[in-house]
Amino acid sequence: MITDKDLDFHATEPAAHNWAETNYFAFWNAEHAVCGHLQALFRPNLDVVMSDVRVWRGLVERSDDTWYISNHFHMPIPEPRNLREYTLVNGLSVKALSPRDYRVDYVGIEDSSIHFDINGIMEPYDIADPEMDPVTRKTKADSWTFSSAYNGHFDMSARVKGTVTVRGETIPIDCVQVMDHSWGPRTEVDLSAMMWLGGEFDGLAIHAFFPADPANSETMSLAHGYVTEGGKVRGLVGGKLHVTRLGYQPMAILWECEDETGRKYTLSGATIAGGPWPVYPSVDVGLCLMRWTMDRKIGHGMAMENSSMAYRTRHGKAAKRG
Repeated sequence: MITDKDLDFHATEPAAHNWAETNYFAFWNAEHAVCGHLQALFRPNLDVVMSDVRVWRGLVERSDDTWYISNHFHMPIPEPRNLREYTLVNGLSVKALSPRDYRVDYVGIEDSSIHFDINGIMEPYDIADPEMDPVTRKTKADSWTFSSAYNGHFDMSARVKGTVTVRGETIPIDCVQVMDHSWGPRTEVDLSAMMWLGGEFDGLAIHAFFPADPANSETMSLAHGYVTEGGKVRGLVGGKLHVTRLGYQPMAILWECEDETGRKYTLSGATIAGGPWPVYPSVDVGLCLMRWTMDRKIGHGMAMENSSMAYRTRHGKAAKRG
């Protein structure tokens, strides 16, 4: 169960140099084919924080065609340390009012800024809590959790409302999108591949993540996920994805899943915005805003599939020559 204490830095061994605490806030405007995110990844035992602010307009193949990028590595963690309220030297400010409610502001370069109120439409979903997650309950807490990086983690569908301004042009944001917070050891070299995605359909939101093997398979099976409707949450008990990619970029997805009450869902989606996101130099992500259809309803939501450069080079042209 996620509690108010999880808004603070979590205790860790001082020698665990790869320990990470993250905040991730995503957003989109389907009418303008705009999506993006604000991320902060703290390495408390190294006294540094990385932050990535990125906005895509339309679908792009190359990072330099992204609408806005501001990525900072190795910034100092502000003192006194306070994960509930901080301002980084790159212009990102986050204030956690509760585990469900946040104020996020960013003032960047070239007359660019982002200002959001983020309010959860559900309680934070703790994938490690067997009382909340039926997969964890069934496997007695021995389920796939994205290696140790997700030992502590919650996802939460939230109303994101505010504005994004890029070089003087302002786009209104009023969407339901998943935010997350993770804590635990997180490598940057051979991070496990996964797909993280969701969609919202006028009051019903679905979110899940799946272990991925993008070089070898278009199909993947559910790790964890949920459906939220009317403030109530139902854990997913099963699901499959069939992903069509251009290289490592998801282009179309067929998503079938079932919740713990036996209700089944089939979503068909196509990418309308996004592109590559090199979250670390050794890990890349195919990120996209999906336009979903489900039961003749239209929805939208972010999807992203990460894989490490170690993984990609194992399956790359040079390795195949051997």
